[in-house]
Amino acid sequence: MDFELQPLRIQAGWRMEYNNFTEYDMDVHGEKYCFELNEDLIMLTNDIANLTINLGWYPSFDLNGSYILYLVRNKDWNKPLEKVVTRSKSEVIACIEKWVCYECFSKYLR
Repeated sequence: MDFELQPLRIQAGWRMEYNNFTEYDMDVHGEKYCFELNEDLIMLTNDIANLTINLGWYPSFDLNGSYILYLVRNKDWNKPLEKVVTRSKSEVIACIEKWVCYECFSKYLR
């Protein structure tokens, strides 16, 4: 089965570096397609704000894993501005769509 990319509302100013985040949802589609869950799902960058959003599933392909979503400045992965660990796909989508909004990330501008 081929899954379409997950629709997301991304505001202007963000560049998609890569996108492997599909509509696969383990609660709906079951474990048969767990190969859709890997460490490299999405990376978005905003060069003006020097911010990066990164999403992965850790550990890859493991149904007992979780999504880990980061918002970082200057690609400083050791000091994330925001971090979410969840198994909820809807929570991940909501966080990404919130973090790309200027009203949200403007607090990190210097």
